Amino acid sequence: VIPDSLNIPSIRNFPSKIPRPPKTTHKRRKEVIKKGSYINENIYNERYKQDDVKIALKNIYHSKCAFCEQKIEQFHVEHYRPKQTYYWLAFSWDNLLLSCATCNTNKDTNFDVIGHQANLTITLSTIRNINNISAGYDITERPKMVNPEVTDPEGEIQFSKNGSVQSNNPRFAYTIDKCKIDRTDLNDSRRKILDDFEKDIISALSNSNIANQKVEIAAFIKQFIRASQDKDHQFLGFRNYALSNNWLNNIIKNLKN
Repeated sequence: VIPDSLNIPSIRNFPSKIPRPPKTTHKRRKEVIKKGSYINENIYNERYKQDDVKIALKNIYHSKCAFCEQKIEQFHVEHYRPKQTYYWLAFSWDNLLLSCATCNTNKDTNFDVIGHQANLTITLSTIRNINNISAGYDITERPKMVNPEVTDPEGEIQFSKNGSVQSNNPRFAYTIDKCKIDRTDLNDSRRKILDDFEKDIISALSNSNIANQKVEIAAFIKQFIRASQDKDHQFLGFRNYALSNNWLNNIIKNLKN
């Protein structure tokens, strides 16, 4: 659902009464389109950072960065297609993501395409559907940058037990590189998930009662699985990769030996 502040101020979208926020946002949108480039001033920047936009994005991404999956308190409303290039999409709902400050800064204006870069064609239909046209550009542009909102990473990225990440898929490799998702602080946070599990197993194995050991170990495994299914937890990609590659059982076997 498109947040009201970004929606086109029309009777079709607001049958009862058109509120002020969408009127103001659309006014700024038209000014940017008329100028033919983004206007980097507060009165424009604040339009895609309205409270309803932030709340909607926080709910969609469970307060996590769309690129690196870490929980964030101070987040950025990020443009998938950079507003400096795609100025007409600066206030378009399907072009907005939630991002941590580091991924946002690293991503910057990096947005290489393999095909032809999209240009604005002003028609009544384009303006009416301005909140949904970004995805349509993917067909002709074929962006190297992955859009986390529409691209499933399962099977496309590989983690190491030390938390590092890589991909054999060129698009995911490009995204990992440009957003610096393989950076030290993220790797340490991902590795800590396994380290904490290992500590739990060590604690369970210290129990001299074998039956109790098994009960505790089973509980810790269930706890890990539940966390990997909870969308409010960070680094779900790493957690599920660990499960699918049998890392938990390997840790347990190594500790027992």
